[in-house]
Amino acid sequence: MTTKTKWTEKFSKAASTNSGRVHVVPSKDGWAVKKEGAKRATVVKKTKEGAVKAANSIKTSERVVVHKKDGTIQKNTKRK
Repeated sequence: MTTKTKWTEKFSKAASTNSGRVHVVPSKDGWAVKKEGAKRATVVKKTKEGAVKAANSIKTSERVVVHKKDGTIQKNTKRK
């Protein structure tokens, strides 16, 4: 099993509901911002910092969940 498949499985399992959470996850082109339950990224940024800013700007998000490169959760915060 490739690393990408492991990340996809972890994210899919965690993203099985639409609870207003937005995830910042690693992608092949940098860092992706995905609404929970979505198959496609809302936006992809080259840096994690840029992706976190983009995630915080999504008006419908209640929480932003930032993942590490290995797919585990680094930070889970309420949107300001």
